[in-house]
Amino acid sequence: MLPLPTANAIAVFTGAILLVAIGVAFESATVVVFASSLFAGLGAALALTMPLGARMRARRLELTWWHAHADQLASRGAVLTGVPFEIHAALRHPGAQPLIVGELKPALASHVRCTRGQGMELVLPAMSRTELRFTLVADAPGRVVLHGLSLTVPGPLDLFRAPLYFPSVLVVKALPKAAARTAPSSVSRASAAVERAGQTERRARGAGSDLRELRELMPGDPFKAIAWKASARVGKLMVREVESEVQETFYVVLDVSGSMRGGEPGTRKLDHAIEVAALAARQALERGDRVGVITVDGRIVSHAHPRAGLSHLPALHEALLAATEIVDQDLTEPDDDELLGIVARYVRQQDGARFATPEGIDIDSLVRHAAAALSLEREPRGVLADVVASDRRTKILRRFCRARGIPLKHRAETRGFGKGLGLARALREAAGSTRVPRSILFITDFDGVFLQESLEKTLRLLRAERHSLTCIFPDARGSEVGSGSALVADLALVYGLGEERRLREARAWLGKLGTAVYASSPTIPTRSSSFFTGRRSA
Repeated sequence: MLPLPTANAIAVFTGAILLVAIGVAFESATVVVFASSLFAGLGAALALTMPLGARMRARRLELTWWHAHADQLASRGAVLTGVPFEIHAALRHPGAQPLIVGELKPALASHVRCTRGQGMELVLPAMSRTELRFTLVADAPGRVVLHGLSLTVPGPLDLFRAPLYFPSVLVVKALPKAAARTAPSSVSRASAAVERAGQTERRARGAGSDLRELRELMPGDPFKAIAWKASARVGKLMVREVESEVQETFYVVLDVSGSMRGGEPGTRKLDHAIEVAALAARQALERGDRVGVITVDGRIVSHAHPRAGLSHLPALHEALLAATEIVDQDLTEPDDDELLGIVARYVRQQDGARFATPEGIDIDSLVRHAAAALSLEREPRGVLADVVASDRRTKILRRFCRARGIPLKHRAETRGFGKGLGLARALREAAGSTRVPRSILFITDFDGVFLQESLEKTLRLLRAERHSLTCIFPDARGSEVGSGSALVADLALVYGLGEERRLREARAWLGKLGTAVYASSPTIPTRSSSFFTGRRSA
């Protein structure tokens, strides 16, 4: 990379131009000669600064960094969204002369900010190892991938600086805030069968521990639920309604389509929906219930099957965070040719390997390089074990993008207007084939649900099977628009009206089916909400 001019170089260059203009205007050869000497000095400084980068690499200046393990969560390579965390770095300088470096800047993902340490300058003593710290904040849940550290080395008179980049990949997971909650000591952490008692109350007829009410017999009530003594007293058939504490199966179905991804990281509907889903899942596990998670975008993207115990939380978080690192061909914008260009540019910058040829890109060599890198990576397994791609080679490249945190733009719309069909399939999957009713919480904005017949049929079927259904509508109107032009304010108003209309239509439509719809936004506290209490009739 070519050296970068500093403010000193720009000032000298500007002064030299002015001197040339003055010398020409007043026909002064002395002034013109002096200006020429300034240009020559700038050229000499540039020439002396150019080899600094290669010289530093020859001296084997090395970088290592690691995540500071301040608590139990950090010891597992994870942090909390919105909470600052520290990254420690060490620069090893084996040279015999001190070295001045500046403008240190970590290469971060778009949803991560560096709040301390960026831009610092320091002196590396000869034959030393210097440690430094960076404070980072992840604005949204997902993987935090640090690709490397860029810095500059000043040349003579600090007129130019040679840029250096040290590739070193470090991965940290930013978990939802609900991951920080501690479980009550009275709740069992072990998995158990469905019949194990939990803390969720379920109404049942004729059996159980706590009598709720005596009521008149209705069609469909089982014969064994009849209270014969009470029936004899009142002269008509009466039925016992009882409540017992049982272990429920609680499912979260999360819409991760393109309409949930608009906006800046941390203010998107998807980011808030992940927080709500993680909180609901944690509360259900603390009640002793079995919890599962499904994410959907026209098809099921990830599925964490239901289990009990807080030891199941990492799998649930993995399924939720899968929504932030989708690289599948049918869900992302880049086609195979664009994918080749994206990976080739990254490998050239990160690994210093060039695969460009006069005919284009050497695909086979690029794929072999990516496969060799993947063999050293710890790829996610289970919920994201496979990738949808057109062939084996592009599958390797897409897996490489996922492992290295290379973002591939998500499709703005679900293919074939299949959002409603995908939600219907996910809800049927969550209900399963069991006859035991389940509680299902599905989170969607209903944007792009054009085919409601399949979804409505599924909802009616699940209600007939006595499953409890609750819908949460991520309300983007609660997000801050920020300062901007009048046009931005007008667009925000129009968007808010559209959100309000969809919410009103969803409540009217699902209300007829017996499903409650709650609006939720970052400005509405979810901790005090009651839309995932787990109480239902069975």
